[in-house]
Amino acid sequence: MLKKLLHEPLLHFLLLGGLLFLFYSFSQHDENTENSIVISKGRIEQLTSDWEKKFFRTPTKEEKQKMIENEIYQTVLYREALKIGLDKNDDEIKRRLAQKMEFVAYDTYELPLPSDEVLKKFMREHPEKYKEEGKIHFTQNMVGSDTTEFEKEYTLTKFEAGNIFGRPFAEVLFTLKPDGKVHKIESTYGVHEVRVIDRPIEKPKAFDTVKEKLKDDYLSLQREQKNRAIYEKLKSQYNISIEEK
Repeated sequence: MLKKLLHEPLLHFLLLGGLLFLFYSFSQHDENTENSIVISKGRIEQLTSDWEKKFFRTPTKEEKQKMIENEIYQTVLYREALKIGLDKNDDEIKRRLAQKMEFVAYDTYELPLPSDEVLKKFMREHPEKYKEEGKIHFTQNMVGSDTTEFEKEYTLTKFEAGNIFGRPFAEVLFTLKPDGKVHKIESTYGVHEVRVIDRPIEKPKAFDTVKEKLKDDYLSLQREQKNRAIYEKLKSQYNISIEEK
């Protein structure tokens, strides 16, 4: 009986018709989904929140409607752009999507606040960033000038010396030692004869005065290292090849 039914043309026709109906139904569903734009309640709340942060007030009914219309406008043009492939091989779009992915991928953790002991250790490991700005005591006069008339004494930080004589002058000046020797250094004004009188040893700043900066720098470094680890993990999922010329 079963064999006979399997050979019935009518059964074949019905089965084929059923399959075509299912295929058409799924196709229509996909097409309807693709052509549907839903501005969800959550999205409206997000748009409203963004508005309030920008303008420090709640949008009016008309402003809210305009905000929703703008969202629809952008979504329609975005969908059409995807249809004709405007997102392909566009460096600007690639850059913006990569930036958004950074927020998505890197905003998945919360760093613990460091203790004072951790911050003090971090300070010892990076002493150059948390020390008092040293001052150098020196004399200078222009080459060819009357030394007794133009020689002057200065006690300046590197930044201050750069403002007066130029950064290249300051860079060279702060390599010199208080050895009593006369050194020639060039600046935008000409050539100077410089003698370093004293250069106090730079001391680390008091912990309490740099604690907040230490915390910011420490967390920034931790975040950078964590983000790098996340990136390397994502990168490891791809087979990367670079074509040589």
